[in-house]
Amino acid sequence: MKKFITLLMQRWKADTPRFFKGVVRVGLSISAVSVAIHVAVVGAGATEPNWWCVVYPYVVGIPAGMAAVAKFAKEDKE
Repeated sequence: MKKFITLLMQRWKADTPRFFKGVVRVGLSISAVSVAIHVAVVGAGATEPNWWCVVYPYVVGIPAGMAAVAKFAKEDKE
């Protein structure tokens, strides 16, 4: 288990390929905008539409998960 965690830490700190850097940026951007919209609606005291309550966890969670997984991609040094 310790070896696995060490490997994950090395991959997290390694250089990320260009494509996956884009995936990280897009995923985090979608999640951040979704959270900002949710906070604004709740802060304004507005009633959230039902479809937003259903979609919100996925709009935040899936792109954030994509960004986290893409961060583990490691650029090969040749």
